[in-house]
Amino acid sequence: MGSQSLMMDEGGGVGVVGTAVASGTAARPTAEERVLTALRAALPADYRVYPNVRWISKADANAPARDGETDLLLVHPEHGLLVVETKGGRIRRDGQGRWFSNEHRLEPPPFQQAETSKHALARKIASLPDWPGAPRRAGHAVAFPDVDLATLTNRAFGLGPDAPLELILDATALSSPDSTRRAVQRAYDHWVGDGRRGSPLAPRHLELIDELLAPTVELRPLLRRQIEEGEREVVELTRAQMRVLDMLRGMRRAAIVGPAGSGKTMLAAEKARRLAREGFRTLLVCFNQPLARMLTEELAQVHAPGGLDVLTFHEVCLRLGREAGTLTHEPAEKDQEWFDRTLPGALDAAIQVVGGQYHAIIVDEGQDFEKGWLESLFYLLVDPDSDVLYVFHDPSQSLYREDVVATLGLPSFPILDNCRNPKPIHDFAARFYTGEGPIAPLRETGREPEIIEAEPGRPTLEALRRVLHRLVVEEQVPPWWIAVLTGRSLAKSDVWRQRVFGDQVLWNGSYDESGRSLGLPADQALEQPSDTILFDSIRRFKGLEREVVVLVELDPADARLGQLLYVGTSRARQHAVALGPRSLITELTARLGAGLRSPSDSPLTSRTPQGD
Repeated sequence: MGSQSLMMDEGGGVGVVGTAVASGTAARPTAEERVLTALRAALPADYRVYPNVRWISKADANAPARDGETDLLLVHPEHGLLVVETKGGRIRRDGQGRWFSNEHRLEPPPFQQAETSKHALARKIASLPDWPGAPRRAGHAVAFPDVDLATLTNRAFGLGPDAPLELILDATALSSPDSTRRAVQRAYDHWVGDGRRGSPLAPRHLELIDELLAPTVELRPLLRRQIEEGEREVVELTRAQMRVLDMLRGMRRAAIVGPAGSGKTMLAAEKARRLAREGFRTLLVCFNQPLARMLTEELAQVHAPGGLDVLTFHEVCLRLGREAGTLTHEPAEKDQEWFDRTLPGALDAAIQVVGGQYHAIIVDEGQDFEKGWLESLFYLLVDPDSDVLYVFHDPSQSLYREDVVATLGLPSFPILDNCRNPKPIHDFAARFYTGEGPIAPLRETGREPEIIEAEPGRPTLEALRRVLHRLVVEEQVPPWWIAVLTGRSLAKSDVWRQRVFGDQVLWNGSYDESGRSLGLPADQALEQPSDTILFDSIRRFKGLEREVVVLVELDPADARLGQLLYVGTSRARQHAVALGPRSLITELTARLGAGLRSPSDSPLTSRTPQGD
């Protein structure tokens, strides 16, 4: 076969695009850009056009990786794939089968390049893990936007047997939308024929191709990495809270009021440590056993010449009641009367026998105490009128009873900075804060809280399984960094009854399998196994914190919902998740207004920036 060449059209390019312009103005679009513009203008909506497609693939598991590229890929549900290679300039093929664009040799030849790309890309797509079914229809074509097939010197022979004219989109074909559509259809017809080869593309095929070639991607750090970086920031911020202690150094009596995350528990522990080191016989007292256990561990190595006791209020009652003989009978099953009346009564009677025991008393989570209980603590001081008494409290966290600390007549000092929660969690929780304000977060960055729609019962259990899998496996958060907290008691919790969620196990050493408290004092509580996730009620977890908190079993009709959300969300040092029914989302939307997105706007399942 002799040499064949294609002449450029008179305008030097596709008529709808225009010719080169004078120096100093915008450069003429490239051949690839002109072909893309023509195709996008011509093809209807059922065609998908992917320009500049690049990929990396392997022929098999042991083969080296190879990269591939093509100028253009057309995808049509019925016709399949069409790989298009574009070559600009004057096109020529000589008698030895070599191809040229102007004087530049095209290597590999354009049709061979298009064919190779077609097979490689088809294999890449078919190798996707979720790709369903047999190979789909696929073909290839070339675009020569600067020349006309009409200029061939011998059209009967064309450009050779491996270069059918039906597969060429020339300047004439690209000169109008109608001619472009016809040229594309000719190329597809060449490969599809009677339709016996390959299969059409189903909607799922189109979705996978779109995910592969035009993905919407957001790269973000793993939650574990964000937690580690956030924890370093927390350490620096909590040091600033020490200034509060310095300010109060000369005061013997004070009530310190502040929001969740303001460092009240840390400050209470540090004040107890300092007083004990200075020789004061010191009592650090709180309400919840888990908090007492944490404080006991925190202060275990303190050198305390005068002595340091870390106890719950009811442990104080029990210990002194036994010592003074005022607690004569302990039932096996302890009802609420035992805690609310019997033990406090035994303490009051014991004080009459043993007298004052301490030179300094620090009360944490003071909003949990009845006024009579706080007044009893005054008389546990050796000198009730002048010995040291500090009460740390937050009225917004008064889940058990009304906060009465303000009625004690103590000088009050507010601390309004939140150094625990990142701003997105703080902003959510602060909407339920009812104490003194305004409060402000010291950490600006962090993940938005999530709310995942899940109805009670089985849907909640399945949603929790998925959340825990994502956190531990995908986000690489260690299990012991996570706490799952329920709005119910453990005895009424479906989550506690199941406890095992895939590979993740919920644990609480203070309760039996039925959710009944074992009544363990703080110093006898079991150590949590490192491969488990802590489960507890929101009420019992007050004063504590975890890097990640997941809230479950929230009741939209609960009169304490706002407090539970405030307390639960604010336990999270880095990230908060809540599972709730549609009615909860509706309730929160009504309470918080337009600040919430709908679940459908959320990138992960049904997540919205709401907290706990």
